[in-house]
Amino acid sequence: MKHTTSFVGLSASLLPLLCAGFHAQALEFDVNDTQVTLGGYAKLTAIYDHDGTITAPFNGHLYSVYSTPIDGSPNADRSDLQMTARESRVFLKTRSDTHYGKLTSHIEGDFFADIDADSPTWSNSNGFRIRHAYVKLQNGQHSLLTGQTWSNFMDLAGSLPSMDFSTDPGNSFVRQPQVRYQYDLRPGHYVAVSLENPTLGMCQAGPATLVNCGNLSDDKLPDTVIKYFYANKRVTLSPRALIRRFELDGQSEMGYGLAVNGTLKFGNGHKAVLGLMVGDGIGRYAGLGFNAGAGISADHTTETVKYKSIMGGINLALSDNLLWSIGAGYSEQDEEGFEQGVLTGAANHEAFSWHSNLYWNIDSNLQYALGVMSGEVENMAGQKGDMTRFQTYIKYSF
Repeated sequence: MKHTTSFVGLSASLLPLLCAGFHAQALEFDVNDTQVTLGGYAKLTAIYDHDGTITAPFNGHLYSVYSTPIDGSPNADRSDLQMTARESRVFLKTRSDTHYGKLTSHIEGDFFADIDADSPTWSNSNGFRIRHAYVKLQNGQHSLLTGQTWSNFMDLAGSLPSMDFSTDPGNSFVRQPQVRYQYDLRPGHYVAVSLENPTLGMCQAGPATLVNCGNLSDDKLPDTVIKYFYANKRVTLSPRALIRRFELDGQSEMGYGLAVNGTLKFGNGHKAVLGLMVGDGIGRYAGLGFNAGAGISADHTTETVKYKSIMGGINLALSDNLLWSIGAGYSEQDEEGFEQGVLTGAANHEAFSWHSNLYWNIDSNLQYALGVMSGEVENMAGQKGDMTRFQTYIKYSF
């Protein structure tokens, strides 16, 4: 049985562990003509859910607002405390010069596989998984990347830091195999085109069916993403476009997604962020934990589902080593999909969340953070739910 103790008290008990910052760097060495870098971080996270909790995915160690419990459900009124180190990770990078240009690779993994060797009763063992595994060849202004990494549809520069992998609605979160070509117009200014792994997306969440996905889904064409990125000393801007093809029960339909993110630096290290997203069939590209973008209607035709979102926030540099991040996001899935019979009553209609996080860089390798995220949802059946999550972590990078 887990004990629900004071989150503030827990944070105070963790602080003595930070009594001394000690320096370590990623290990670098040469193998023949290849430079090899080995690094990663160890991270301990404490989580306290209030007025609602989640138990999946990943045993509830990651909070996507779309998983917020609906009022009246078994987890809607629970409060729960847990701790985990499963986000700790390691990476291996290489770099070498070839006749064709600079060749780099990146392999990275953590322990967030949704596989548990046992329960938290004993060893708290979690499965290792691949995050990134790619090779990139850079020749002048041209580069070619092959392997698994963040989708070209994401804009990391136009996002806000989060306590875990998830964040507010309106933030795309996709990591997948792809082939990407990039042309650098100048430093910090490029155009990129990618062909990425196609998959329908999530039709169910546990026992709940979200989308009527039919009996058979075939993926015959890669998802295509086009991205433009511009940056100067104060501003970044990144419009993106996505094209997808669905084939369900032998019927095909095209889907699309459009997004634009921008940032503005101001004052002494502050930054404002704003992002907009819209699509018809955008589905899993809309955010972590979101449902499939197409399904079978009551008329037995394949139909896509419309979506729109907005997110924004601000990073305030309180000092050289103290950052305060405040943000929020809202998303809406069109009711037309529900009326057509594509979406069920359990599918999300509206979602909103906000967060406030404080990050303290004790030294170049040691970071402490404390934050809160609160989410509200309404499904297609008109049922609502909300919960609040408090988090704190200690992270040592090497």
